[in-house]
Amino acid sequence: MSEYVPFDIQIEIIKKLPIKSLLQFRSVSKSWKSIIDSSEFVANYHLNNDQLQHRVLVSYDSSTYDHYSNVEDLKYVTIVDDDSFPQNKFPLILPSCSTQLLGYDPSILGSSQGVFCLCVNFGESTYWYYSFGEAKTFVLWNPTIQKSVPVIVPGGENDMKFRCVFGFGVCPRTSVHKLVKISYISTLRFDYLDIDKHSQIEIFSLSSGSCRRSFSMNVPRISIELDREHVCVDKCIYWYAFDRTVTPETKRKKNLILSFDMTTEEFTEIDLCDGLKEEYAGKAYGCCGYLSISKLGTSLVVLQPKGGYGKEISVWRMEHGVPNSFTKLFVIKSPIESLGIDEVHGFRKTGEPIIDTGMTTTDKNYIGNIVVYEPKLGEISDIGITSAGYLCLAQSYIETLVLLDHRGGE
Repeated sequence: MSEYVPFDIQIEIIKKLPIKSLLQFRSVSKSWKSIIDSSEFVANYHLNNDQLQHRVLVSYDSSTYDHYSNVEDLKYVTIVDDDSFPQNKFPLILPSCSTQLLGYDPSILGSSQGVFCLCVNFGESTYWYYSFGEAKTFVLWNPTIQKSVPVIVPGGENDMKFRCVFGFGVCPRTSVHKLVKISYISTLRFDYLDIDKHSQIEIFSLSSGSCRRSFSMNVPRISIELDREHVCVDKCIYWYAFDRTVTPETKRKKNLILSFDMTTEEFTEIDLCDGLKEEYAGKAYGCCGYLSISKLGTSLVVLQPKGGYGKEISVWRMEHGVPNSFTKLFVIKSPIESLGIDEVHGFRKTGEPIIDTGMTTTDKNYIGNIVVYEPKLGEISDIGITSAGYLCLAQSYIETLVLLDHRGGE
């Protein structure tokens, strides 16, 4: 019957179909497959479709707390984020190329537009982001369409004076994937290096199976140090950072946020607003690790523990993408005295934070749970996932076709 419907009308109909149907219809005809697999279709599908299904990806250690975990104990689950949450759970299997290239326990570096960037897991060691001049391998993975693409990032100068951190994002306007490598002077050697030394920025852009490497002249100030934690919101990648310049007045290092615009490829420093500093009672200065950042819908949020970790966490949102316009939304408090709040992993599409609560047993074993916090009621809802280790991770994402237009991969 399709021969009676003009081809341009067919395309308009196809654009309205859910992703599961699109993947099936790629086998209907070569012309349909060519259209659906095109970069233009993949980019426009997300921009023109506001009904994309939301999900939450959870990785966890399924072993009992009295049993030493192994590879088989590491599980990945995706949960449909709608009114049925969290009943609809589906197991996920990591792409084979990730285990071949990264080992059996890869880490999730970041996620954007339904794509996860996997890298080698170096555990809790902060030295994983030192640059030793070796090439690094990443795997981009879209669990919705079960497609993965390996990315090799060339090594840099083998200089122990420098550290490097990475950031990952997919530009929503172009569907171009970008890996940003920032090499900067190590904190340990900062006071002893020539002031002429500066950061080096390398940008790896991936589109339709090709990788473009470029160097940016727009670099952060020499005194800026970055934490490996970052999030991608809309067209920007954000890192938690701080300025290592110590002034006679403060004698402290100033916390801030560094943003990278994926369209202009420019960096911007974002200071914490006065209201946020006042809430911290002057403690908006310190070392990396005091604050953290996350994503709520289409906004950047800053998370601030109060009274020590595990007590309560204040959630501040940057309004409408405007720097220094943070507004306090609510405070997360555990309703159970024995359960601490270990981490805020992300937020549901309804705005409820997904948190990791945990407790240490009498025999010093750790039991953690992924739960959802209801800000208005101050209550938590268990989603039925318990972990015996510190490997819990939960990230919200939307189903997209991103990576479908890339040649190769799985």
